[in-house]
Amino acid sequence: MSEGFDFERLVELCQRTHEETRRSAVRAIDRSLVVRNWLFGWYIVEYEQSGIDRAEYGAQLLSRMAHRFRKAGIRGASATSLKRFRQFYRQRRRIRPTLLDQSRHPSSLSLLDVIAWLRGRFPLGWSHYIALLPVTDPDARHFYEIEAADNGWSVRELKRQLDSSLYQRLALSRDKHEVRRLARDGQVVEKASDLIKDPVVLEFLGLEEKPAYPAH
Repeated sequence: MSEGFDFERLVELCQRTHEETRRSAVRAIDRSLVVRNWLFGWYIVEYEQSGIDRAEYGAQLLSRMAHRFRKAGIRGASATSLKRFRQFYRQRRRIRPTLLDQSRHPSSLSLLDVIAWLRGRFPLGWSHYIALLPVTDPDARHFYEIEAADNGWSVRELKRQLDSSLYQRLALSRDKHEVRRLARDGQVVEKASDLIKDPVVLEFLGLEEKPAYPAH
């Protein structure tokens, strides 16, 4: 930045900085959504295992929770979503930090400390994790999570790789480098303006889904 540059370069630098900071902000929001959903899933599982009045609610637990959340204005927490959160937690319960393991109950934790710790454990956005929920093999799921994070896969690209059985093809192939090269073809890179249109992110922020949002 110490070298001189002209007006066009000035505008270009500002535009690039604007786009990257906006992209970073949207991804930070999405990571917070992932952390929230994992914690919701954990709370539900803990309640189902040891809740004092769990027998009273039984099979209607998630529906009753969703009803209470709607009344409280919490969006993105329907009974179907809560079921996903529970599944998401169960698939990744092993990431629980020592702080969680030492706690007898979620309410006894320093929630801010837990949230801060968890943010560093989820490299992808919630829509990515929804796409990974049907993957039952933990090794395959972990593989796709790492590949998606390292290669910056969009949700569409992750689904394409899942549909093409990349993990299985790599496991069976002798030429793994060639399989990976082919897997990179057709990769889609999302802009920050595309990310903010994600219905899941909009719901988390309490915004309405619209045909278009202004780019500024």
